[in-house]
Amino acid sequence: MMKNKTIMTSVIAAVAITTIALVLGLSQAQNTSAVVPQGNNVYIFAEGVSPTVTFTFSDGVETADFQSFTQTSALSGTNGKGTQPEFTLVRVPGNTPLLYKATDELLTKGNRGTADWQYNRFNARVDLVQAGQPIRSFVYEGCEVNSYRVYTDYDKEEGYVTGGKTGFAVQDEYKMLCVGETPLNPLLQQNYNVAPEQKTKSTLDLPEQQKTK
Repeated sequence: MMKNKTIMTSVIAAVAITTIALVLGLSQAQNTSAVVPQGNNVYIFAEGVSPTVTFTFSDGVETADFQSFTQTSALSGTNGKGTQPEFTLVRVPGNTPLLYKATDELLTKGNRGTADWQYNRFNARVDLVQAGQPIRSFVYEGCEVNSYRVYTDYDKEEGYVTGGKTGFAVQDEYKMLCVGETPLNPLLQQNYNVAPEQKTKSTLDLPEQQKTK
C-alpha cells in the first residue's frame, strides 16, 4: 500500500513539474516574441554612419532613426539658398505618431494656402550619426510632406516563393519639401569649442616672482 502511495506521489510531482516547466516555457516564449528590435543598431551601415531625424511640430518634438536619407534638391553652387530644399526619408513603420499625424493632416488638407496648412508646417534636423555623435547635420525649416507611400522591399535575388529564405521590409517613404535649409558642421564646431590648454606656472618661476616683490 505504501509503495502504491509513493508511486502515485511521484507521478503527481512529475506532472506538476512538467506543467510548471511548460507554463514557464510559454511565458518566456511570449516575452521573447514581444521584444522587437528597433532603431538603426539593428542594421549594418558603412562605417557606422546612420541618419537620425528630429522633427519639431506645432504640438511636440519627435526623434526617430531612419534607414535612408537622400537629398533630392539641396544647396548648390549656382542656386544656393534660392532653391527649395527637398529630401527623402525611408524607415520601417514604427513609433512616430506625430509624424504620422502631420503627414495625414498635410496630405488631406488639400488647400496649401490656408492658415491651417501654414500652422502644420514643421522643422526637421537630420543628423548623420557615428558612434553616438553627429558628424554632419542639416536643419530644414518650414517643411511639408510632399508625398508619402508605404511599400515593401525585398532581396531581388530571391522572392517570397523560395520559402522565406530572404527578408522583407515594409517601409514608409516621405518626400519633404521645405522653405529653407542650413547645413551644420558639428565636428568643426567641437574643435572651436575646445577649451584652451590651461597655462600653469612652473615652480622655477616662483623664485623670480618673489624677487620682483
